[in-house]
Amino acid sequence: MEFTLTWGKLTGNPGTSGWAQVYDFKPEGGDKLSKRGHLFAVLATQKAGGEVDSLVTGREIIARLHEEYFGNLEGGAFNVLKSAVSKVSEEFKYTLGNVEIAAVASLGEVVYTAVGEGGQIAILRNGTLANILVGNPEGVIAASGYPKIGDVLLVGTKSFFEIFPSTVIKANLEGGDPKDVIESFAPSVHVKENAGGVGVIVLKFGGEETEQVGEIGLSLFSKIKSKIKLPHISFPERKIYIKRDEEDMGDNTSVQGRKVMVSAGAILLILLVVSIGFGIRQNRIKMQRSQYEPKLVTAQHNLDEAEALLTLNPQRARELFNESLTIVRSLKETKIKDARIDELIKKLESSRGSVLGEYNEGVSDFLDLSLQSSGFNGDELSSSGEKVYVLDKNGKRVISVLIGTKRTALVAGPSQISQALGLASYEDRAFVLEDGGIYEVGEKSTKVIDKDWSGEVLPYAYAGNFYVLDKSAGTIWRYSGPPAGGGTSFGDRQKWLGPGVSPSFSGAVSLTIDGAVWVLGREATVQKFSLGSQQKFSISGAFPELSSTDAIYTNEELKFVYILDKSQGRITVLEKDGNYKAQYFSDKLKEAKDIAVSEKNKKIIFLSGSKLYSIEIRHL
Repeated sequence: MEFTLTWGKLTGNPGTSGWAQVYDFKPEGGDKLSKRGHLFAVLATQKAGGEVDSLVTGREIIARLHEEYFGNLEGGAFNVLKSAVSKVSEEFKYTLGNVEIAAVASLGEVVYTAVGEGGQIAILRNGTLANILVGNPEGVIAASGYPKIGDVLLVGTKSFFEIFPSTVIKANLEGGDPKDVIESFAPSVHVKENAGGVGVIVLKFGGEETEQVGEIGLSLFSKIKSKIKLPHISFPERKIYIKRDEEDMGDNTSVQGRKVMVSAGAILLILLVVSIGFGIRQNRIKMQRSQYEPKLVTAQHNLDEAEALLTLNPQRARELFNESLTIVRSLKETKIKDARIDELIKKLESSRGSVLGEYNEGVSDFLDLSLQSSGFNGDELSSSGEKVYVLDKNGKRVISVLIGTKRTALVAGPSQISQALGLASYEDRAFVLEDGGIYEVGEKSTKVIDKDWSGEVLPYAYAGNFYVLDKSAGTIWRYSGPPAGGGTSFGDRQKWLGPGVSPSFSGAVSLTIDGAVWVLGREATVQKFSLGSQQKFSISGAFPELSSTDAIYTNEELKFVYILDKSQGRITVLEKDGNYKAQYFSDKLKEAKDIAVSEKNKKIIFLSGSKLYSIEIRHL
């Protein structure tokens, strides 16, 4: 059975990553066609060269392959093809290094294939994509087989199969015409850096599955006739006459016949109009698909590559994911109806957390503080270990909450607090910033630090010591904790920042300490200090930039730093070197006053009025 072959070709732009060329040749007739058939080949090398040099070298390789395969017609096509690929690969290896060659010869009902190191040949049959040959360093390998009508062969270089995952390849190959398939691959190849070594031929086998019975009979008769001399037999011509009986065909029959003819004509006209309309519609759909399908393929490829790169290069993975997301959103806005777009949107949404670290998690009620103290309206949180303290400035009350058990206790009320300006805590000790200084509250109120600053300050207790960030002075004061058995008051203040360290704290809104001191500014600035010196710190990673920030939290037990951005309704999670990790979104976060985190219990706690809410941590 003779096949009708259609094919498409694609190569990348020659560059530092190498170059590739594709080739096909079909003899016009004679022994070359009957013994060697139609040859297709893809070749590539990683050796860089100019476009002209690559073209010349490629032609030399092609000429040698052509000579080896078609030059000697002795021997079977299978062995000659394998030998030709092997000889040419070895011949140019010493000047170009590894030369990839993948070749296919279509001869009658049989296809012969051979690949050297790096080349690869795959087949799509009945919706299933499978590899036929994958090159390896051990030498040229070959195979032969009988293709079926509708089979599609993919003959490509190693770079091609590295760029496109099998899911993308399969989706494109199902597109039909090889030239349309090539157009689907082309955008990704041409925008891809280091794609010089990409080369591919898409080869489709067409034709009729079976012959008609009459044709088989005629063919058989012709063969018999050629072998056996049959006597010539003449039959007299029999003339057939049609007589019209005028008496049986009256006027009524004639009128009715004309009506039938008119009706049949009308039906045929309607069918013709419908057929034309259907053809126009199909043509319009095809044209529309040709415009958006390359974008869809690129978006799918970017998503697949993002998932593959996630552990190796998270930042690049996020960039690819965002590119895919942008493409799909633009396609969705055009109102295109394609199930593949909807399916890709679902995949992007399901992968958003793992790739981008973006979680639109539901917020859960954690605790209603008004049940502990009627009318309680929280303004600020302070956390130490697994205990959270909540300050109600107007109500002059402090409540403690154990995160693991939600056990609450009223720590202090108006009888102990005269003016609540801020809150700090360390282990089981709670401290309130008042106009006259720092007071420890609990069973009673005890002044532990006299006010020796002017203007607004941020208090924080850590490792038994007390720290005060003085905005107007642009410094951090450290008050050493009392010695064991030496009372509750702290020592005299000392300047914690080293000589010459004078940052601006005028926009500071939040302070947290984990050994290093972290200072958050209103305009999304994060300053990090260690041992009295400012550390180089910047936020990196592919994610929407912070523009407005309200609270920062970490401690020595936490792996990450958490930043509240009320305006965007999100909490951004950073590694302590500044690398982006995740984001949590919720409209409820737009009402948040402050945050605390327990990675042990996998909860982000935030305060809003009389309630504490929690978000389940997913990035750990």
